[in-house]
Formats: sequence, C-alpha cells, structure tokens
Amino acid sequence: MKSGNFSLKIFFSIFIFWLCFDFIFSQNVFSNNTVGLSEEQLEILSKDIKELMQTDVVVTSVSKRPQLLHETASAVYVVTQEDIRRTGAVNIMEALRIVPGMQVSKINQNRYAISIRGFNRRLGSDKLLVLMDGRTVYSPSASGVFWIGQDTVLEDIDRIEVIRGPGASLWGSNAVAGVINIITKKAPETQGVLLSGGSGTEENGFATLRYGGKIGDDFSYRVYGKYRDRDEGKKIAGSRAIDDKQMGQGGFRSDWQINPSDNLTMQGDYYNLDAGLDFTSRFVSLTAGSSPFKGEVTQKGTNFLSRWTRKLDDSSSFQFQAYYDRLERKSALPFQNIVDQVDLDFQHNFLIGEKQNFLWGMNYRYSFFDFEETNITRLPNRGTSLFSFFIHDEITLIPNTWNVIIGSKFEHNEFSGFEVQPNVRTTWTPNPNHTFWVAVSRATRIPSIIEEEFSVNRILIPGTPPLLIREKNDGRTDAEELIAYEAGYRFHPNTQLSFDVTGYYFDYDNLIENVNTGSIFFEATPTPAHLVLETFNDNVLEGEVLGAELSAQWQPLTHWRLSGSYTFRRIDLRSTDSGILLPTGEGDLDAEGEPEHVFNVRSYLNLPYKLEFDTIFNYVSENSTLKIPSYSRVDLRLGWKPTKNIELSLVGQNILDDSHLELSELLEEATETERSFYCKATIKF
Repeated sequence: MKSGNFSLKIFFSIFIFWLCFDFIFSQNVFSNNTVGLSEEQLEILSKDIKELMQTDVVVTSVSKRPQLLHETASAVYVVTQEDIRRTGAVNIMEALRIVPGMQVSKINQNRYAISIRGFNRRLGSDKLLVLMDGRTVYSPSASGVFWIGQDTVLEDIDRIEVIRGPGASLWGSNAVAGVINIITKKAPETQGVLLSGGSGTEENGFATLRYGGKIGDDFSYRVYGKYRDRDEGKKIAGSRAIDDKQMGQGGFRSDWQINPSDNLTMQGDYYNLDAGLDFTSRFVSLTAGSSPFKGEVTQKGTNFLSRWTRKLDDSSSFQFQAYYDRLERKSALPFQNIVDQVDLDFQHNFLIGEKQNFLWGMNYRYSFFDFEETNITRLPNRGTSLFSFFIHDEITLIPNTWNVIIGSKFEHNEFSGFEVQPNVRTTWTPNPNHTFWVAVSRATRIPSIIEEEFSVNRILIPGTPPLLIREKNDGRTDAEELIAYEAGYRFHPNTQLSFDVTGYYFDYDNLIENVNTGSIFFEATPTPAHLVLETFNDNVLEGEVLGAELSAQWQPLTHWRLSGSYTFRRIDLRSTDSGILLPTGEGDLDAEGEPEHVFNVRSYLNLPYKLEFDTIFNYVSENSTLKIPSYSRVDLRLGWKPTKNIELSLVGQNILDDSHLELSELLEEATETERSFYCKATIKF
C-alpha cells in the first residue's frame, strides 16, 4: 500500500470520527437550542469565529482605497489575524498555505518558494509582487523574494491581502500573476506589553517582546524584538542537512494624528540572520572545480518608511510615502552583494461628480547594486532608476449594481524602456447576495540586472580538455508580457455561508529562459586550457496558463466554522526560437510539470472551558517535471485561553507523515518537511 494513500485513509477515518463526535457533542451542548447556556457562555463559544468570515472584510490593495472585499472586481483572499493565530503558523510563509490559487513549497528549513498561478521556483515566482505595509520586498537583483528574511511580529499583523491575478495597473511591473500585501496593525491597536515564546521538535526556540505606548492623546508607538532558532532538516537520503537558521529582528512603528486632517506614520526594522548553506555545487573556478559547498550565509536587512496622509474633505485625500531599504548578503561563496533602494510615492484620490472615484499617482525608485566581482562572477556596480505614473477611475453606471474600472500604469525602466500596463474591470451585483466580475489586463515583468548583465562560471565538466559552462548575459532580454482574462462569481446567501469561484486564462509572451546555441569554443587562458559552452538569457518562451479556483466558508454552528478551497491549474509552454537549446534544469519551462491540483479544508472549533481545536488538511498533486510525488499533510492545534490575556497552544504539523518532499532545485540541497510539534505561550498586559 502506498504511504500517501494510507495517510489519506487514516486522515479520513479520523475526520469522519471527529465529525460524528462533534455532531453528538454539538447536539447536546451547542445546538441552536441554547437553553441552559448563559449569555457569557454563548459569547465565549462564538468569540472570534465570526471574525474569520470574509464577507465583511475591508481591503485596500485592489484600488489603493478601502472597499468591501465582496465589491471588488478581482480574485482576492484575506488571511486575517485570527487565521494566522488559529492555523498555528510559525511564520508568514506557512500562513499563506490556506490561500486558494497559491503554491507554498518549503525547499528546506530556511528556503521557501511561493507563487500564484504557476512558476514556483527557488526565490518564489518572479511574477509575484510582495509588499509589507506598502514597501516592496521584491528583489530587483534576483527577481523574486528572499523569504528567508521576511518576518515581523505575527500578532501585530492585521491581515494579509492576496490578489490573484495582475495588479500591474496600480502596483507596476512585476505584479504580474498576483500581489501579496502584508498589513500590520496601527500603533494605537498594539498598546501594552506582549510576550510570546515557545519551543518544539523543529523550532529550537522562539521569543517575541513588544511594547506599545502613547505620548499625549495623539501619538502612539510600539517597539519590538524577536529571535528564532530553527533546527536543521533531513535530506532525502535520511542524513541531516546544513540548513539551520538563527535570526534576530527588532523594529518600531509610530502613528501621529497631527490634526483631524493629517496623519504621519513612521516605521522601521532591522534583522540579522545566519543560515546553513548546503549547495549541491559551487560557482566554479578552473582550479577549484564544482564540488559541493557547505557553509553559512549571513543576511542583514534595514528599512525605514514614512507616510503622510492628508484628508482634504469627505471625498478627497492624498498620500505621500518614502522609504529606504538595504539588503546585505554574504557567504563563503564568491557572490556577495549589497542592494540599496530609495522609493518615493504619491497618490491623490477624489470624486468627479457623484459617480466617479478617480485616483492618480506617481512613483520614483532608485536602486544601487554593489556586487563583489571575482574571477568567477562579474556584475557591474551601478544604479538604476524607475519612473511611473498611474490613473485609476471607478465609474458607477447603475448605483449599487454596475461599476466599471478603467486604469493603467505608465512606466519607464532602464532594461526594457517604456511599458504600458492597462486594465478594464467591471462588477455586476444584481442583489446583495450575488456579485459577478470580469477583467482584462496587461502586465509585464521587467528583466533584473542579473538577467541582463551577470556573468558566472556555472559548471566544470572534467575531461581533456575540461568543459566550462559559463552564463554570460549581454543585455538582450526584453520585458515578459502577460494578457490576462479573468471572471469571477461570489455568492453570499446568508451570514453563515459564502462561495467564491474564479476562472482565468493567462496568455504569456517573451518569457525569459537561460539557453545556448550549442556552439563550443576553445580558451587557452586562464589556465588550464579548456572548452567553453556559453549560455545566456533570452525571451524565447511563450504559452498559456489555464485555471480555476473555488473557495467556500460555512459557519454551521455558533462555535464552529469550516473553510476550504480547490485550485486547478494547467500550464503549456513552448519555444519561439528553433535555433536555441532549452535547458533541463531550473527555469520557466519546468513550470509545465507543476502540481495541477491543490486542495485544503480547515475547521475552527470553539469548545467549552475556553478551549479551541483547529484542523487543517492540505493536498498537493505531483510535480511531474521534478518527479516529486503528491503529498498531503494534516496540522492540528489545541489552544486554551484561561484568561483574556493569556493563551497557551500545542501545535502538530504534518502529523500523519514522517516526512515528505515539497520542492527541489538544482543549486541548493532540498530537505523534507518532517512531522513536528511545538508549544507556545502568549501573555498580554
């Protein structure tokens, strides 16, 4: 019997038993017939469950202004603070597993790949824009997100808004397949002391201390510090890997209500981490070869953001935001870099008459790249600039029934020049319980400086003479392009039940892939004499992504909520140049074999005696290209709140399986996701 099928049978047996138990339990104690229960008991049992429903959630990422989620003309999902708490997530990446249409894969203990609607790779999708409080954490050098360094106080996250589909008309290039916007609470909402910590089988230890206070009635602030120590993982062969992680982080936020019209927010963070680096090879020299490298990588990050918001009147406001971000990565491998970014952003919102809500804005971003150059790698140290302007017009054709949204981002960058990224969207709400929407968008991903100008020795194949495979980019790449067609339907018959279904067709062109022509030439220097096969990045792929996403939420009883989602995705790519050779390693072409089916179901149950019992089941189908079998995992959480300000929890993750592989890649050793347990305590005062 296959272990995956055995795990599924065990899970469903447990699940059916639990449903029967809950049915009997709820009929006797929690039925809608509440005779014998006091108002206080009913309030305790229903506490926080309604906060998990998506119907009344307000989002800001879709139109850069507050609006109800069910009124948006986009595929949007919100991970609430209550979701984060009750899923037992130990970091932001794990909390994102519940989002429909999203693929979260753990490569090893400190590396995650996260994507929306395909193209899941080591740094996550290069077609996914990630923001934290309006500050982009998308790397302009590597085209992706270094998730290893993305963290904050989980209890201070207000919500994570996830847009599935292009957001380029507002957020610009690289917001191709989706946008993740992590939004933290305002300082007035985090007053007092929070102390949180725990330990477990994979988590050696983690601790957080946060303090929030006030100066006068109008100035609020918070400061925090946190530390995490994560154990190394297990390789496929069973031996222990070198992928442990230790990370310390601290930061602050202040919110100053200067007067009824003006608000000033300032916040900043600093982190420093050391992580194991278990490479399957190394960037090579002709003398050192390409033997595996095992060592350590150090990453540091600093950011500071300031945002001024002014309310001009009841229908008009503007916002100016500026931030600085610095990333430093160092390792024993000869590839060390520092990236500094300065970003200035302005936006103005106002009404035109009674039926048009108009938003426009401008942005300027300067990035400076400081790379160490060696005889193995070469990348010029220089700065790049990006200018953009956008317009966004929401037009009400029939009040409370039919809206049309028209907008575009106009952007200039140094690698692909001028880009126009328009979109047209419309919503139709025949009654408050039904919403239909359709959208057509164009989005682009601009090449990174590494894709344009990076030169590196990749592989040395022994022989007489040896063969050196060298990647040498000469600035030939252009922007990747997407035309996206989307349609969705939301059904909300009552306050206990909601459905959301989305279908989409993505038409990609000019996708970048590392290729070669098959030509080999001889070099006498540097010694020893050798043959060279050069590869380069070029826009040589096109193709389609077709998919559907379904999510539902149901609150059958006051104290119980069920949620679930199903994602289907199929990717078809092909070469547009018969004169080049496509690689068999990591690249966009590998996306064709990514999992086509992802399914999850969640149960949040409030029990007597202030107990909480939460269950999450995830299923991911096979990755045919990387030969990774399908896998399923079950996470359980038992929580207890003896008082309002004290919470204790015990969490088990992947409990039905000793371990399984989620994703592998060429450069770094992959480890398996193991069964793990941890306990956590949180105190507020």
